[in-house]
Amino acid sequence: MAVLDSQLIGTFRGRIANPLYWRRVHGILRCYPREALATPEGCGALVDHMCSALGVSLTPAQRANAINWLVAQRIDPQHPWHQARMWSVVNGI
Repeated sequence: MAVLDSQLIGTFRGRIANPLYWRRVHGILRCYPREALATPEGCGALVDHMCSALGVSLTPAQRANAINWLVAQRIDPQHPWHQARMWSVVNGI
């Protein structure tokens, strides 16, 4: 099972702490349906969307690891409990 890169997640958390980026991230996380995040292609689109919105560049290995981690999470962004889980990861709780 993939594990999130601690340096990478720290970079994302630092950017998301900025209220300007927080609104963007919230919109991005909510716009992907469960079906899209069940596939590597859909998760890849989410990772790319987040990186471009936050101005973060990833190595191919970091991107592949993030995609594998997301697919394994089986997240449904429309489900309230899953939303809470997503934000706990984003906020480091």
